[in-house]
Amino acid sequence: MSKHMMKLAVLSLGVLTGISCQHKSDAPNFLNNHNLSASEIQQLDTCRRQLYDGNYRFWVPLNDTTFFDYFFSNAENTKSDGRTLRILHYGDSQIEADRVTSQLRDRMQQLFGGEGPGLVPFKQTVPALTVKQRTDGILIGQSTYGNKTFVRCKDGCYGPMLRSWHLNGNAKLTLYTDKGRYVPERTRNFSRVRILLHNDDIPTKMQLCIADSITSNTCRQSGVQLFDCSNGRQAEKIEVTLHGESDIYGLLLDGGYGVAVDNIAMRGSAGTQFTMVDSLQLVQAYQMMDVGMILLQFGGNAMPGITNQSQIAHYCKRIGRQIDYLHAVCPEAAIMFVGPADMGVKNGGNITSHPMIAALDDNLRDTVLAHGAAYWSVYQAMGGDGSMARWVEQGLANKDYIHFSYKGAAMMGGILADAMERQYQFYRLRNGIKS
Repeated sequence: MSKHMMKLAVLSLGVLTGISCQHKSDAPNFLNNHNLSASEIQQLDTCRRQLYDGNYRFWVPLNDTTFFDYFFSNAENTKSDGRTLRILHYGDSQIEADRVTSQLRDRMQQLFGGEGPGLVPFKQTVPALTVKQRTDGILIGQSTYGNKTFVRCKDGCYGPMLRSWHLNGNAKLTLYTDKGRYVPERTRNFSRVRILLHNDDIPTKMQLCIADSITSNTCRQSGVQLFDCSNGRQAEKIEVTLHGESDIYGLLLDGGYGVAVDNIAMRGSAGTQFTMVDSLQLVQAYQMMDVGMILLQFGGNAMPGITNQSQIAHYCKRIGRQIDYLHAVCPEAAIMFVGPADMGVKNGGNITSHPMIAALDDNLRDTVLAHGAAYWSVYQAMGGDGSMARWVEQGLANKDYIHFSYKGAAMMGGILADAMERQYQFYRLRNGIKS
């Protein structure tokens, strides 16, 4: 297991009003083994208080403040190394439509460079804010989650989105990036188009059209392939035509070198399906994609069925297995679990928090840390007990008392982005990196 997998630090930002964080006595000593000036010590102490005195904290294994250092170091060097380092943001319907992820993506690309919406499915079943697409052709949906319109495949050929599309004949995708107010400018343009697929013995022919410029090529190799079909032009709209027989995992739409943040929303999932994906194929896909961090934002779909501590323990055990599996197939990636939001339930004439949400949040945190991943609590970031009702009153969440509104999702994405940026600032301070 890589060094950066065994870590624990804490991060809190004063963005919204809420309860104070717990376990302050667990705070690691940030000043060990450093020859710092008085002003540098003061800056670090200020950062320490910002990290520990609010609700938006990170928990990381073993109190190791360097948990994210390996990722940040790689992210800083992407341009000189000629890399597009990826953050995979998996989650349930709370992150659907790229509502939360887009804020994090924009912040990371501000800090480290990069453009484009990142990884998108060949066929989109839920409309996204970031990209609009239409897919036609002979395709069979293969998925680890979802309804009976999808099939389960015996060989685990689902790919990194845990859902793939089996091509048998011809298919065409038309895609363009949206220009709505929730779509950052950096997301709208991309210049690199790559198709991630598992090719069978039959070659897959590809044709890409950007601004009336057509590029044709053929993928003849079998197995997992990341096939670059770019023509070097900046794009907001593309047409991709495929012919052959293969499992299409998705398209990577990026620009320049820097960081890509991929939105992988899994409606109805509790985050327990990663072990259904063939491990060898997942190893190959993650390596080809250059994955540097994996965020897992789940728990909301497990919550309605939980009534006691035993059910919480069972769910957490399954989550621990998923984290172990991801460590095994992507050992160089920092893994962070983003805990569920508060959930409102009717209690007489009032809306109160689900009686088990606080216990689930605490137990998930302990499980995640025990399995070598970091933890960040949406429940606490919202304000803790009763916060969902307050968010609904402010128009930040829907009246189902479960999901954020577009405005609320953007706000939560911004809070998460602020937290990650502060963690990066802390990394620079500790390592004496000047601006």
